[in-house]
Amino acid sequence: MRPTLPMSNPIDGRVKVTGVLAIMCNAFAVFGILAIEFQSGEHGEMARFYHDTMSWTLPIAGWGIATGIGLLRAWRWARISTLIFSGLLAAFGVLGAVASLRAPGGVGTTRGELIILKTVLTLLSLIPTAAGLALLVFFTRNDVRAYFSSGSAAHSVRIPRGQ
Repeated sequence: MRPTLPMSNPIDGRVKVTGVLAIMCNAFAVFGILAIEFQSGEHGEMARFYHDTMSWTLPIAGWGIATGIGLLRAWRWARISTLIFSGLLAAFGVLGAVASLRAPGGVGTTRGELIILKTVLTLLSLIPTAAGLALLVFFTRNDVRAYFSSGSAAHSVRIPRGQ
């Protein structure tokens, strides 16, 4: 059973789908991080590294969940946050592709195996780059910018000011 989101136009639908995906992916990341944290047994030599990286991955996942909620409610800051996320996604995808191309071969690796490995790793690294660029293009369009700046009651939740 799929949840039905109220959509008044195609931009509204695409923004809401992006918001739902942001919430689901970042909630899955939080679940994965916490599931490993509370597993039985010790983490061994990776414990220090794991706890150090957890201190910055959980806040970023929280930022992603907040951005998804903001996209569902069409808040202006959520569009800017999505642009920042998209730029980081594209940049780190390119960085991964460059790193995989510059990686040295193993001692027992043949030239053919190395070419196949580098090709696969580079193509996998370009997937987040393509997603980031697609989001950057979509959220910089004039109609999407107008959608977030319209401020109509159908799109956003207004908090009344105290008098």
